[in-house]
Amino acid sequence: MFKRKQKSSKAVAKDGPALDVALIGCGPAGMMFLHALNKSKEAGGSNLPNVTCYERAGSAGGIWRDVPDDDKERKKPENVPVMYDDLWTSTPKELMEFHDYTFNDHFKKDTPSFLPRKDILEYLITRNSVDGALDDVKFNHTVRGVVYDEESKKFSVTVRDDSTSEESTDEFDKVIYAGGIHNGAEKPAELVELLREYTGKVLHSLECAEDFEQHVKDKRIMLIGDSGSGEDLALRAIKLGAEHVYIAARQGEGEASETVSWPSEKVTVVYGPPYKVVKGTTFKCHAVYWSDKKQKFKRDDDEEPVKVKDIDTVVMCTGYDYTCVECLHDDLQLDDEETWSVTKGWKMENNALTITLGSVKPSKELTTGSTCYPEIYRGVLIDNPSMFYITETYDTASTFLDLDVNANLVLAYLTGKIEIPKEKDMIKANQKQLEAEMQVPWLRTPMDGAYREEIAEIPDNHWSENADDERAVALDRMAASVLVKKLARDMKDVKYPLDLGDWKKLNALGEKLIDINIAAVKCRKCIPKEDSEWKTFRDMEQKEFVSLYTENSSCALPGRWMDLDTSTFK
Repeated sequence: MFKRKQKSSKAVAKDGPALDVALIGCGPAGMMFLHALNKSKEAGGSNLPNVTCYERAGSAGGIWRDVPDDDKERKKPENVPVMYDDLWTSTPKELMEFHDYTFNDHFKKDTPSFLPRKDILEYLITRNSVDGALDDVKFNHTVRGVVYDEESKKFSVTVRDDSTSEESTDEFDKVIYAGGIHNGAEKPAELVELLREYTGKVLHSLECAEDFEQHVKDKRIMLIGDSGSGEDLALRAIKLGAEHVYIAARQGEGEASETVSWPSEKVTVVYGPPYKVVKGTTFKCHAVYWSDKKQKFKRDDDEEPVKVKDIDTVVMCTGYDYTCVECLHDDLQLDDEETWSVTKGWKMENNALTITLGSVKPSKELTTGSTCYPEIYRGVLIDNPSMFYITETYDTASTFLDLDVNANLVLAYLTGKIEIPKEKDMIKANQKQLEAEMQVPWLRTPMDGAYREEIAEIPDNHWSENADDERAVALDRMAASVLVKKLARDMKDVKYPLDLGDWKKLNALGEKLIDINIAAVKCRKCIPKEDSEWKTFRDMEQKEFVSLYTENSSCALPGRWMDLDTSTFK
């Protein structure tokens, strides 16, 4: 069960005067809520709330916004997490498409699966601003504080108008946080301490906008972390002329470690984080394993350390600090590090890995799952059901679809179309969902240290490492199926105008969404050897990359991705 403080809070959705609601953020999540609200107004919806949206930036779009890399405004707090200008998506557009505004609607022509950032920004804003949905957003307004009063059952929201520096405080019945989780750089203390001995340039992945080419061209680069940002920055560095890129992977489970080949063989993945700096620019890296007993990573003495010499630039691809939503009072914060445990007697059902691993006893404390946070029930903060979150989870079948459905769920709670369950029922439902994830090997692995230890012992030549082995394919589908079923269930409950099936069984469209997810992973694992000198996952043409709505296939890129410098296909 969850390790959480208990707090009495009754959730009631009922008719009455229109609720006053504060919406924090006008990135993708905030835009999608305003789009849902506007659609409901047009359809003659009842009990609609009065919504005031505050956005500290000067425009909509969140981290997708246009802020040139060399703009002095880039260093403002709201612009630090913004993507760099020349970023391309790492997710195929078929997993980013809306049913009511397709990519064919937007571009009026066929486009490749992977697109420049600018195209996605324009697509997001065009879809979500229809009929003036974003007209009343208070841009350049920074929320300074949000406090909930137990007696009045109201929120006090303090806001600064950044154009005048004036502050004001207003009361609201409900608050929705839609400001995203990419708020600040996560810089592990032990890594920061290690890098004090390093004499070259140190960056975080959030800082790879201005002058990035200067720090990588003709240089030897080390990226610490093999996640999506590590993969993307490795390709970007090669494109900008890096001599060689080393990726230090702690567990080897990220996108960069899944990639079988890199252009011009300019990337080397080192399995083990750096632990020592030698002579200012050389790193010693050592493979590690998770010790469930010690609750930390320990060096694997069975492996030899790896020396990486003469590094000019280090980039920490260590993710984001999810816990720095400074405007929210502690009682209203989402704790992404909250732990939970399985119920007594829980046991993993047999699967393709059971013969290899046996029955693994779960760790006493488990981390957050892929599809839900222990303290957030489908957008509702369990401790205070007047506080809502529209935010992505750690894994998803489709980030934009998940956010859009989540936005519609929150609106349904506010209007009373869907009743918020009692606290005990929300806890029980989350427990059930998290335990469903625990039945899936690739979803259990990041949650359960004990299981992760056993997975790490599987030899490299095991069938699970072969992307074409039918057992490996089945395991991948198990994981993707849970992600899609969660989405299908929420769509069904909120009467979203797209049907993928339900939690128990997906329909043909739901299975098609699984296929696209599997292909998105496979395009990194199956780059043909004969094309490995130049080909990236963005150059791969997967037959599964077909629109869920129009059945249009993506077209090929107009050239090799490494040679393209286009910023838009519009």
